[in-house]
Amino acid sequence: MIKSLIKYFNKPDFLLIILQKLYYLFFFNNKNLARHRKILSNTKNEIKLIQTNKLKKILYEAVNYVPFYKSLNIEIDFENFTLKELNKFPIIDKKIIQENPKSFLSSRRYGIYNSTSGSSGTPFKFKIGFSSLTKESLTFFRSIYNPNYTYEVGDPIIIVRSYVPKAQEPIVKCDIKNNHWYISPFHISRDNIKELIDFISKSKAKIMRGYPSSILILTSELEKVKGFEHNIKIISTSSEMLLPINRDRIESFWNLKVLDYYGHNENVISFSQCINGNYHNNDDYGIVEIKDNFLIGTSLNNLVMPLIRYNTLDKTNRSFIDEKIECDCGNPFSIPLNSINGRNDDILIKKDGTKVSTANFSTAFKNLNSIDQFQFIQFENKDITVKLKLNELNNKHIEEFRQNSIERLGEDISIKIEIVSQIKRDPITQKVKTTIQKAIL
Repeated sequence: MIKSLIKYFNKPDFLLIILQKLYYLFFFNNKNLARHRKILSNTKNEIKLIQTNKLKKILYEAVNYVPFYKSLNIEIDFENFTLKELNKFPIIDKKIIQENPKSFLSSRRYGIYNSTSGSSGTPFKFKIGFSSLTKESLTFFRSIYNPNYTYEVGDPIIIVRSYVPKAQEPIVKCDIKNNHWYISPFHISRDNIKELIDFISKSKAKIMRGYPSSILILTSELEKVKGFEHNIKIISTSSEMLLPINRDRIESFWNLKVLDYYGHNENVISFSQCINGNYHNNDDYGIVEIKDNFLIGTSLNNLVMPLIRYNTLDKTNRSFIDEKIECDCGNPFSIPLNSINGRNDDILIKKDGTKVSTANFSTAFKNLNSIDQFQFIQFENKDITVKLKLNELNNKHIEEFRQNSIERLGEDISIKIEIVSQIKRDPITQKVKTTIQKAIL
């Protein structure tokens, strides 16, 4: 059916994107969210059975229809299948996939391209199935829990990330269709705080999402305002490491527990932090292993591009999974770790003193394929040097990156572009640190 439609319209990418959006529209609803939450009432053995059946489906797809895995001639015992069959597969990483990405695609399934945010300094394109984004959202919103409030699809949400207003555009906007209320993380300052307070009040939102550093910057400005009132019941952070000192400050001001969420655009594994502070692996979403403190994940949802034993290059401080760990929050999912290292980027500072989370710069190069890696270095006078590692010289992309950066930091800031052959990795996290901050915060 899909193949016939693609042939008729002769615009495969466009049609696949439309089909994906239609899928999301029809399946991201309260009925499916309730069904997704229902698994939390299962026993650990029942959850393990769900994991086993989903892994069996993923591995069957891989060894029969994915060229990379077919070439390995791995013999899987599908008759007496257990989770141990996973150990027959090699550990892979982004570099291996980038050498021949098509060899990781199923020959019989269709999906759409997605890309990572580049938190490690390197963009990465891959394919996911139509259902993957829907399951991603269902998994995330299942994790948002507070005894005094349960999210339902369509409830207002304040989002302090992603929105990059262009010249003459407002620093806040409302997506009426999804009831998402966006605050520009690039314009959180004393001069704009009254407008932001009015916006928060008008939204009537009980949930706030954002990068930890963006939420912290907003909190630091609101702390200076007397008599600030709000309806927020849940604050959810993601994409950066949430430092304990910053968590304490946010929780103290908002008088609630911050729920941190760890996930990947690759849709491999995700962890949901509960109100007791434990990171629960979403066991129906992915299988996690920890090797030499690196997080290794296997997707249980993406049949289009099965990523099996994928090294995320993120690190944790626990090297084993203790299945006996119980949490009195009631979530039966496993607790494989107690913190995540390697996502702690510094912020950048605009000339007027406004602080901006580096995570918000992911969209500055999203479609600039010539940029292989990047790194921001900000000096004491707030001038910035950006180191770019290119896979091909493209002056148009370099200038577009510069303009996108100026758009986020202001025209009064100096941004120097430096083309380099290599960017050094952090010796501890083994990632490219996207920001080196030398200015006084």
